[in-house]
Amino acid sequence: MIRNVLLTKGYEKGYLPKNSPEMLHPVFPTANFAIRRKVIDQVGVFDTFCKTSGEDVDLCIRVAKTQWELFFEPRAVVLHKHRTSFLGLIKQWYGYGTYHPHIFKKHVPQCLEIYFRNRKNGLGWSAIRLQKIGGIQMPFHVLIFVTPFYIFNIFLILLFVAIMTKSSALAIVALAGWLSGWLYFSWINHFMNVFVKRDARWFIYLLIRYILNWVYVLGALVAGLKIGVVYFDITREYVPSNQ
Repeated sequence: MIRNVLLTKGYEKGYLPKNSPEMLHPVFPTANFAIRRKVIDQVGVFDTFCKTSGEDVDLCIRVAKTQWELFFEPRAVVLHKHRTSFLGLIKQWYGYGTYHPHIFKKHVPQCLEIYFRNRKNGLGWSAIRLQKIGGIQMPFHVLIFVTPFYIFNIFLILLFVAIMTKSSALAIVALAGWLSGWLYFSWINHFMNVFVKRDARWFIYLLIRYILNWVYVLGALVAGLKIGVVYFDITREYVPSNQ
């Protein structure tokens, strides 16, 4: 959902922008930032609803709405302990998605908000926000990130439907879209590593990332529906370091 400043290109050092959309706001995770007591006194403490993820996002958004600034210092180094088991990783990513719908409902007016990739602007995304459709107020919160992960799986489902219905035309469209998703993911090159170089590590990595994306998405979707929010979270796509 939110851009982590440590994973955002272009931030070498300095103040973070304050005018970004709430759901794309650059933030610091609580594992590696310090905050003045005066700021806490003004904006309040962590949102206790966000037990495993999102408390740092919510706090940074609240800080950005005040006169205080968020400053990135790359020389500050923090050692962080990561999960040591696949089950622990799954629980962590499910938790990451669970509290994002709450932040959306808390900080954004009731609307339909759709984000598309846009590599030409500094955010990397463009958004469409509709509070009314056909003059009718949106009855609940809806947020959709259009990412290659969703497109890839939509065409995969269409391919399955085409096979079940024996529709050649649908199969061609679905297969073309599915293969395009592979190319966008740059998975073709990595599968070549698997089959040509016999490097199974890429296959395992891609499989784990694919599973974690689904866990992350389901965490956000299930938790969102419980509070009246339809939330399709942003997914983590693999981009090779040379791109």
